[in-house]
Amino acid sequence: MGTFHGITSLVLLALAMLVGLIGVALNAPSAAVAYILVLVVAFLVICAAYCAKCPCRTDACGHLLPGLVASYLPARRQTHYHTADMALTALALAAMVFYPQYWLWQHPALLALFWLLTAGAGLQIVRRVCPSCQNPHCPMKKGTTGIRSLKADRPAD
Repeated sequence: MGTFHGITSLVLLALAMLVGLIGVALNAPSAAVAYILVLVVAFLVICAAYCAKCPCRTDACGHLLPGLVASYLPARRQTHYHTADMALTALALAAMVFYPQYWLWQHPALLALFWLLTAGAGLQIVRRVCPSCQNPHCPMKKGTTGIRSLKADRPAD
């Protein structure tokens, strides 16, 4: 179940980034080339800072592609994520999402589509991929587990 949602969430995110790229390219082709570089570097940073620490990266990655890429990177100690790991991951995600916003504001339909696709990917990751993840150190899994346990502890209406 996790792999299906992991792959489809990455497809949704890739489509959102493509919409962002189109929005940028319509107004600033050179900025679109820069955005492609931002996307590639950000993806590699996420794989190196976050995915390379995951014990599931070689055989049980819910997203498949990042785990495959991370398996080719130097092995990192599989322990809890440090502030630097989280900060690099957050900065890379922020760069991917916020870079095209200036140009997308000029195309409201593209802006709406970008955020719908991004939100769909995010929801799918948090609701389907994270709960089925086997990484005991992942803070995302802890957050979704905590949410599920709070719901389970709540009395029925």
